[in-house]
Amino acid sequence: MRSMPLTAAVATAAIVLGVLLAAQGCSLASLASGQLELLNGQVRLDRAIARETDPVRRALLEEVPAIRAFAREEVGLSPGRTYEGYYATERKGLTFVVTASEQLALVPYTWWYPIAGEVEYRSFWEEVDAQREAAGLEREGYDTWISASRAYSTLGYLRDPVITTMMRNGLPAFVEVLIHEMSHARLYVPGQTDWNEALASFVGERGVERYFESPRFAGTPYPTQIQARRGRRKIFDQQIAEASAELDRLYSSSASRDTKLRERVKVFDRLGALLQALYPEEDPAQWRMNNARLLHFRRYSANDDLLAQMWQDSGGRFRPFWQLAERHAATLE
Repeated sequence: MRSMPLTAAVATAAIVLGVLLAAQGCSLASLASGQLELLNGQVRLDRAIARETDPVRRALLEEVPAIRAFAREEVGLSPGRTYEGYYATERKGLTFVVTASEQLALVPYTWWYPIAGEVEYRSFWEEVDAQREAAGLEREGYDTWISASRAYSTLGYLRDPVITTMMRNGLPAFVEVLIHEMSHARLYVPGQTDWNEALASFVGERGVERYFESPRFAGTPYPTQIQARRGRRKIFDQQIAEASAELDRLYSSSASRDTKLRERVKVFDRLGALLQALYPEEDPAQWRMNNARLLHFRRYSANDDLLAQMWQDSGGRFRPFWQLAERHAATLE
């Protein structure tokens, strides 16, 4: 497949990634190489559509211009040159993300990056590198979790492509992940991982609901699917919140370390069973729990009380919602 030519955007990527490498050392070389491959290996969207032989993928790619237009006109985002190209891959995940936590406190381990600031996770292009990082942290006594990421955002600095990993869970999930990632480019506060991800998740969920209110989806199963997804996610977030509160009480108690380690396993097992029952189609290994896994789930919760209040105060309209979100973000900087 013919690649897009090396462009000014790729040169910009080299500069940005060079700064990252200078600050973080050669451990990011693989991720930097992967980012350059995304930029230089993507194919222009119209060409990708013409060449795509899989009808499901082709239909999803054909939807991208409408999603970008909706994001710009209805959600108040600025797609710029993102998602104008397609990067085909059969990788399990685009990147592999390590999250870590203290064992007896729901306190995340953090990494620091230029531009992004302090972040509660670290991405690796190769899974083996993520496993090596996690193993080192576990030797230091941390809980860890590695997740295969479908997508990530360069905050609008680079030409992020549509990637095959985004397309594996159907149209509603595809719409949501694109809106989620574009939201990061609209508003991102360095060093505020939970806020950034909760905001993008909230906008993604409200955006996908609004997208499928279009008359062209009347009579399709999508509106019903969206409501079912939202109902399950609400239950999911409630279960995560309840388990987190129970663990906070345990960890702050006067019980011995051994007792806390023993009792937390009961909480994790109970939570894993509840989530497996809620999502029986998922691999049971998905619900193996520890503090890092819990923090990972909690980070992407769209059922944030503050965001919900902002949405209510904005009358369910994106323009005033963004104004409220930006006002709050200014207090976090």
